[in-house]
Amino acid sequence: MNYQNAIKLKNQNQTAWNPSKQISGRILGKTQYSTGKHKIKIKIDQFPNNSTKSNGIILGVINTEDRENFIKNGDFEGTYYFDTYWNQNLLQSLKVKKEKGKKYSEKYPKNIKLKENDILEILLDMDQKTISFKINKNNLGIALKNLPKSVHFFAYLAGTKGNKKNQITLI
Repeated sequence: MNYQNAIKLKNQNQTAWNPSKQISGRILGKTQYSTGKHKIKIKIDQFPNNSTKSNGIILGVINTEDRENFIKNGDFEGTYYFDTYWNQNLLQSLKVKKEKGKKYSEKYPKNIKLKENDILEILLDMDQKTISFKINKNNLGIALKNLPKSVHFFAYLAGTKGNKKNQITLI
């Protein structure tokens, strides 16, 4: 994993956490996926649900062509992701989104809740150009089709107030 902004890495760069109270950070995987089937497993180590402002974790892939812009500017164009966050009313939201004017996936349930110790799997079929997600072995099905020809893993960890911080580990 590579990182930007507030993110700190440990555990041989497999664990990422955001110690900041205000600054969000992002992570970008070094592996390029262009053919075959791939599984990226992430454990949600810490995910505070008591924030008075938006607190979130976004996990997914980014189009290789948009990678440099993401590194330099944090621009989410060209991303395909699972977004879960707690808002100021302590309500959690799930989004599966492709940027560049495309709408959210309508097939995914709206009430999925990600919590500490959950395992989120990103399932890439680069031959079929699809992305799916699993939570704790519960396959949510194909989220989006027509992925670009190559992608990289990425994550976004929001800054949080309080002692508990957003933290994830690649497993």
